[in-house]
Amino acid sequence: MASNLGGDRLIYFTAGVSLVFMMYSVVRHATALFDSEPQESRNILGVVEDKISIDALAKLARSDSIVLQGSSVRILLSRAMHEDNLRYILDIVAESDIEEERWKGVTTLQLLTRSESNRTTLVESGALEVLVGVLKDPDNREKSHRYAAVSIYELISGSDARQRQVVQYGILEPLTRFLVKVEPANELQYWSLMVVHQLTACEGLHAELVRFGLVRTLAEMSRLSFGNANMPKTCLHSLVRLIVNMEDDEDVRWYLTELLDFDIVPLIATYIRSDDLELVYWTIGLMHEYAIKSVALDHFKEMRGLCRSMNVLLAADEMYTSRLVLRTLKFMILEDASFQLQALNAGIGLRLPKCLAFKDDEVKYWALSVSHEFVQHPQWRHQFIESGAFAQVVSIGLSIMSRKPLKTATELLPAKEYIADILVMMWASEADLDTLLQTRGLTEATCVYLQMEKMTGNLSLSRLAVVMADAAKTS
Repeated sequence: MASNLGGDRLIYFTAGVSLVFMMYSVVRHATALFDSEPQESRNILGVVEDKISIDALAKLARSDSIVLQGSSVRILLSRAMHEDNLRYILDIVAESDIEEERWKGVTTLQLLTRSESNRTTLVESGALEVLVGVLKDPDNREKSHRYAAVSIYELISGSDARQRQVVQYGILEPLTRFLVKVEPANELQYWSLMVVHQLTACEGLHAELVRFGLVRTLAEMSRLSFGNANMPKTCLHSLVRLIVNMEDDEDVRWYLTELLDFDIVPLIATYIRSDDLELVYWTIGLMHEYAIKSVALDHFKEMRGLCRSMNVLLAADEMYTSRLVLRTLKFMILEDASFQLQALNAGIGLRLPKCLAFKDDEVKYWALSVSHEFVQHPQWRHQFIESGAFAQVVSIGLSIMSRKPLKTATELLPAKEYIADILVMMWASEADLDTLLQTRGLTEATCVYLQMEKMTGNLSLSRLAVVMADAAKTS
């Protein structure tokens, strides 16, 4: 395209659009003032604004008055969205041979994407393909790449269709290139990661993202902060999204094993102690995948202070975090008496009464499943009763038998099976029988479960009936 940024259009680039990038808060304030006026006043203002020449707006944009600067730039940006002007700007960005012109055009587009009301028009005008082209062109300056990435992030946020579009346009190659740069981390890497984070929200793109090696890249980047606390949790959130939605369990195990080469275990050990609850949540989310797939569990069990950290997280009484912690803990303590005792010694058993009383059924279920493992240790049964945890188990047992089942997304065993096992183990605990008998609802729950076993099989083979008979003899 022959380059000629003369006449009126030159004003868009030279008379305030680039200037206001550094004073966006002023523009936003001016826009808010304008939007708050009555419709009639706005219509009159619109007519007046349309009469202001581009030359006059250029002078106003250079005014010493912040109000005049902001108002003039708002008008300039509004005019830039007119069909002919927008087409011209997009053509300059896509076709100009002069890098300086492309840079000014990208800067203008970045300003335009900040307004949500502009985004649909920009997408329909082909801005996404043009902006991806900017990323793919190595001759563009780094700031052009960065502003293009920011603009793409604004345009695709929350839209699967637009996220698919940019992948079709070939965005993954430049994004991957920016993310793996060996130079010190910078804003271009940050915004490239933010775009990737948006892309991972679209499950239909996961296979393509994995194929481009983004699992490894995200793992490597998760230890970088760029001076920005959002970076590690954005990496981990994206990583968890990709791993959780892999369909083949063997693929999941392969990638989880590969991540060990990036020192993911020490990283998790560090982040799980963070004060940032969101970072902790996604850290636990990644460890949860290792636990349920039984990958490198010994590595995690050797983490210093892991059980103490889990204990602290359960104390926060946050539903989603409690779900993840209890699920992770269940798979880690399963058939591992030594680690069960380690968890008990860290005080996790004392958190179970609150978890069992939680309003969320999934928290209750996983607390019940963890209790099932802990109760296998006779030395803990007295504390199980004294803490009120056993009373909560009895209460759950009566509620799920008489009213509704305990709902949960995934069950290793039905809740009633855990409760039946716990009743058997508790009735078999002769040393705690006197304390046990003081539990409210115990007799009713025992009768209900005996009746259940009678209906499903030979009562003479019932474990609960056997321990009840033994308890009667000792009493």
